[in-house]
Amino acid sequence: MIEETATVVARDGGLAWVQTNRRSACSACGQGAGCATSVLGRLLTPGARNQLAVEDGVGVRVGDRVVIGIPDRLLVRASVAAYLLPLAALVAAAAIAEWLRAPELTVAAAGIAGLGAGLWLTGRLTGGAEAHRRYRPVLLRREHPTVRVPFETGATTAAAHRETQSKQTTR
Repeated sequence: MIEETATVVARDGGLAWVQTNRRSACSACGQGAGCATSVLGRLLTPGARNQLAVEDGVGVRVGDRVVIGIPDRLLVRASVAAYLLPLAALVAAAAIAEWLRAPELTVAAAGIAGLGAGLWLTGRLTGGAEAHRRYRPVLLRREHPTVRVPFETGATTAAAHRETQSKQTTR
């Protein structure tokens, strides 16, 4: 399950509208300033946020921090449909045109037509009302607030412990 933290911004019947911060493509490291992906993401969509509806089975309120998620296999299936299918159609159409010994310009045009057909097929496979339900993230749980506990260094703690011990023995 791939999880993301979101904030509930509205409620509509049995649905909760949640908002997440859009991240760069990888979000895998702290290279933010030196990474071209991160820089392009900030330039093209500054402060961009995603809003989407999830079924509320938990009873959340506006302002709640929640965790939403989608199954790994669903993300893989959607990625294959979005990226691999159009690419495979492009290569197959160009290969068929090449096999038929078509001129180079015709091979290129066949590849572009194959790409268009692959994109159309991807839209047909992933579109429609049923697909919107299938690819919708689910609300997993409320996020519990983090409780900060003050941390003291060993020297400070040891001194406080000795002071407490000396007060107890003098009584």
